[in-house]
Amino acid sequence: MIKLIIFDWDDVFTKGSTEGYFRSYHQALVSVGVNLSPEEEKKRILAKWGSPVEEELGELLQEHPQLLDEAVVNYERILFSNTFVDCLSLVEGARSLLKRLSENYTLTVATGINPRLLKEKIMPKFDIPPVFSQIVSVYDVPDKDKGKPHPFMVEQILTAQHVLPEEAVLVGDARNDVLMARAAGVTPIVVLTGHLNETEAREMGIPHIIPDVTHLERVLSHLQRLEGQTINGKERL
Repeated sequence: MIKLIIFDWDDVFTKGSTEGYFRSYHQALVSVGVNLSPEEEKKRILAKWGSPVEEELGELLQEHPQLLDEAVVNYERILFSNTFVDCLSLVEGARSLLKRLSENYTLTVATGINPRLLKEKIMPKFDIPPVFSQIVSVYDVPDKDKGKPHPFMVEQILTAQHVLPEEAVLVGDARNDVLMARAAGVTPIVVLTGHLNETEAREMGIPHIIPDVTHLERVLSHLQRLEGQTINGKERL
């Protein structure tokens, strides 16, 4: 029985985050006097996508490591300005979905986004209801090697919520979300509002692929039916 839903945030509930991160990284580079071609900048950002900000900026500043500390400080300041938030839009219907889901499931978040930014700017902007029992971010991970796709964040949630892996699903938009879920023994569900397209998701062997998060209830109902069939089948043995 599914008891727990773990969500990634970016490109699951809010669209436009990729553009927001790209703009923020670009402005951080400019703030320390570094200019890369758009192609090289994009290549380096994607090479470390989903990694802690120090690693992302380290890749962008590989010829200028002495500027890293200053760039990290500037990036965090830029991120909390309107540069990032103004790029975002809420997936239509997400707010009412969360209210419905909260009546039957424990809802949590495992994300790479800065938790202060999420709680203090993004959630208030989109009037997100207070339905999440726990939010774990890569910023909360003590060991940088335990960010996505390492299962650490998911395992922390499972332990805190007293839920078994087979009682949880993880909803994400990217390859690392899928790998993290699988490493923790949790069922992955992919939304197509972010990094993975349907072909890429199917190539990863994902059976549960939805256009956006508002279609999640259909998958949950399907999983409940499958569980019921399994239970009935065992009872007949």
